[in-house]
Amino acid sequence: MKDGRIVPLEKVRTTNRALARLVDLAEQAAIDTGSDEVELAVHHLAAHERAVELATRLDERISPSSGCVDSELGGAIGAHTGPGMLGVVVCPTSG
Repeated sequence: MKDGRIVPLEKVRTTNRALARLVDLAEQAAIDTGSDEVELAVHHLAAHERAVELATRLDERISPSSGCVDSELGGAIGAHTGPGMLGVVVCPTSG
């Protein structure tokens, strides 16, 4: 998201490369927060198994984190992205 709009960051071919790139981007975002610990979330639309796989990869690469939440998005974003969408949220903890 940029300025409230869904904007592609880049295009990556193959699902495995896309998942690996999401992990890389999330790891860099966690570093960029400057926080000692971050909260992570993976959002998906009709892609629970891939979301769980992504959450596991994030937990392995980004520490310390308070764990990774997995949730399915609703129709508002789904209408713009379609089924199979995955997204990652990295948020610094306030503690």
